[in-house]
Amino acid sequence: MARLKYVLIYLSALLLFLSGCGKDQQFTPPGNSQSIAVISQLKKASFSIVDLQKNKVISSVDLKHPLTDLIQINKDVIIATSKEGESLIEINLKKGTATDYMDVSKGLTSLTYDAVSHTLIAADSQKNVVYFIDTQRKNIKATVKTGKLPSSMTLSPAGTLFVLNAESHTVSVIDIEKEKLIRTFSVLERPSGIHFDGQSIWIGGHGKPGTLNKSIFAYDPKTGKKQREMKLGVMPVAFFSEKNSSTLYVLCHGDHTLYKVDTEKNKQLASVETGQNPNYINADTTSIYVSNLDDNSVSIIDKHTFMMKNRLNVPSGPYAIVLEEKK
Repeated sequence: MARLKYVLIYLSALLLFLSGCGKDQQFTPPGNSQSIAVISQLKKASFSIVDLQKNKVISSVDLKHPLTDLIQINKDVIIATSKEGESLIEINLKKGTATDYMDVSKGLTSLTYDAVSHTLIAADSQKNVVYFIDTQRKNIKATVKTGKLPSSMTLSPAGTLFVLNAESHTVSVIDIEKEKLIRTFSVLERPSGIHFDGQSIWIGGHGKPGTLNKSIFAYDPKTGKKQREMKLGVMPVAFFSEKNSSTLYVLCHGDHTLYKVDTEKNKQLASVETGQNPNYINADTTSIYVSNLDDNSVSIIDKHTFMMKNRLNVPSGPYAIVLEEKK
């Protein structure tokens, strides 16, 4: 009987210990002079931190759920979403911790951040809304209805949020200051990827079932009218561009190719092959980074020559990328 009592005490203590574990995941903080990439992995509930000078994974952190998006809200903190978990995750690069940030909802797909108002915006693909989150108070200050399956977002400098809704193939136009839906307009079927260049909203995607879309489309943000079509590769799904630049990088996962285009001249400038099933793109001052979901790699492309200069092996389906470049 005494032995059973001690066993029960031991098990209770163990359960308490285990319940505490996993709440805060520890990792070695990167050095102040290190240029790094933080990369989420969809095929495993984890993320990796990569030293970009050494082209080497320096930390790999296991989590409860795979991360669907990452966004940096200050020099030390990255916020992450998960479709399966109800909480946003805070990755603190200074402290070397990954912990629950705040409870929101399941089904979160995409993030963007308005630094002026310290507002984090998260898209909920189950409830078909976006949440406006005050990062200073850590509370939801507004919830705005979108179309079906909000999948990606882009912000204009004037304070307008454009939300791409994959299932209803629409764009929701939302006033950030008023936290209110202004209008909704239709785009191509099965859309993916959205970019605002200051004049037009660019959309890619898969197109009608049974067809392979090979174009990106420009829409008027005020009327929703289709303005232009630019033919590129198979199934364009993601965009990247620097501020005030007509150069747009377009990632096509159907032909695993990255395209460089001039949106003012409506002209393709260059292309380079990536890895298999590329889905996410980011860039720093010298390089473009493309995560390749199916061959567990990140393609590193030289901006100037637009040639592949390196390949980074990252396990378990790399997806979202945040870059911290040290000068």
